[in-house]
Amino acid sequence: MGALLLSPKAMRLRLGNPELVPELVEFLESRADMVTARVGKDEVEVSLLGSYGIEEAWATLDLLARAWEAGRSVDASVELLRF
Repeated sequence: MGALLLSPKAMRLRLGNPELVPELVEFLESRADMVTARVGKDEVEVSLLGSYGIEEAWATLDLLARAWEAGRSVDASVELLRF
């Protein structure tokens, strides 16, 4: 799969368990200000819509990733990838 850059503010997440990608995508897309694209077996690219600064966007995504991890009973580790 080739990389798809959603926007200049796009951020990427890598999951420890690739089987959970659809679940994470569903969780993130439940927010009106997020667009996601699966860009690999275990990676998701996320763009936040709106007037987020880059650091605020990363902080928001990190908090959401940690909340999602906390709600799982299986290995659901999420790594934020900064390029």
